[in-house]
Amino acid sequence: MSRRGQKPGKAPPAAAAMEEPMMDEPLDAAPSGPSRGGGGTSVGRSLENDMPGEVTMEFIQDKLKLLNYERDFCSKKRPPWTPLSRSYFAVPSPNNNQNEQFFYFTQLVCWLFGLAGRKFNPPGQFDDPMSACTNILMELKNMGFATPSFPPAKLIKGHGDANCSLLDALVDLVLEKQGWRWQKAVYQPDGYAEEAEVDDAADVDMQEDQHGMGSMMQEPDDEEEEAYMDGRSEFTTRETKEAKEEEDTKPLHSQVDAAEWKMELERVGPQLRVTVLPDGKDWRAHLESTHSHQETIIKALPDSKAQLDKVEAEVATALEKIDSREKFVNTQLEHLTREYRTCRENMALIQERYNKSTENVAELTNELAHLNEELENVKQQVIDRGDNIGDTKPLKEIKDAMVKLKAELKLMEVRIGVASHTLLQTSLKNKENAVRSTKSKSSLPDYDSEEGF
Repeated sequence: MSRRGQKPGKAPPAAAAMEEPMMDEPLDAAPSGPSRGGGGTSVGRSLENDMPGEVTMEFIQDKLKLLNYERDFCSKKRPPWTPLSRSYFAVPSPNNNQNEQFFYFTQLVCWLFGLAGRKFNPPGQFDDPMSACTNILMELKNMGFATPSFPPAKLIKGHGDANCSLLDALVDLVLEKQGWRWQKAVYQPDGYAEEAEVDDAADVDMQEDQHGMGSMMQEPDDEEEEAYMDGRSEFTTRETKEAKEEEDTKPLHSQVDAAEWKMELERVGPQLRVTVLPDGKDWRAHLESTHSHQETIIKALPDSKAQLDKVEAEVATALEKIDSREKFVNTQLEHLTREYRTCRENMALIQERYNKSTENVAELTNELAHLNEELENVKQQVIDRGDNIGDTKPLKEIKDAMVKLKAELKLMEVRIGVASHTLLQTSLKNKENAVRSTKSKSSLPDYDSEEGF
């Protein structure tokens, strides 16, 4: 008997299991997003990664969904923010609205600051973008991030690799503070009920039970069977043969209760079902299936055709009514349609001028920020020069040095006088000694080596 295989079905989807917050883990662990490269020389979490902006933006969108940003961030604004696309901060805005894209970026960063437990005043839409970017980078530095290699002006565009890497690092920090931890995928079991396996032993028992009555009625007693099988029939007596013939000619009576037999059949019947899987290459099965489907179609065709004809008539009538009503509405509201078309064209022109004006404002704001920086540098130079001009300390130091020089000159003059006096006395003493030695030589007699004095 063949066993029935498991019912085929599609594999269950993989579910990524995430545990609840684990607050005992350090918050400065490495994030689970893309690998980050060293962007600066400072020590801390990096704001840069080695992946392109399009790939990083996909990570950002998935992580923001874990933070329920569509409910807690997008729906808080009136009108609500549009949910982020897969490449919103990676490429320029489709309508080339840089100011709106940068404002969305700053508001999202401020919302993430709030989730990280930081109090940060969000900048306005028309505030200085350079100061807003600088303040954001300073706040990130205070949170433990390293100083990035890109300048703050690179964030003003509202899109690019710098914006995406900054958002990805900040979202990773928020997820860590909330205790999210990624685990391996857990494959849930499918919901198909497994059918009972066929028991071969039960099938054998069933067959034995089915044939049990016949075997009990047809087979002789055990002793007579053994005697017959062992070849001992030749030793049986004539009376035994007559008794056997009489036993064989008796009417057969079943010794099994019919009610018990039926209950046992109901109990083991479901376990003995055999399902023969159809062979997909058998043309007879295909032909039989085709005939059965054909009969079903022939039976259902008249009623279905009548219903479909009725539906077709109703739909045609409804379409005619809609067409006539549409023509009537178009004729009645033609002047309003023209006015609406004109207003829409005017609105498109005004929107285009507004976008250009916004871009001009952004450019002028950047230029103003640059000029303010230069003005601050010039003011600092003027203040430094004024401090140097009005400072009397160098003059006082010069006067003190002149007094010291005069004192040292007087001391040197005294030393020179003492030395000259000492030299004069020494020279006088030397002259006196020379005169004395001369006089002493002149008073002595001349000495001759041969004759003596």
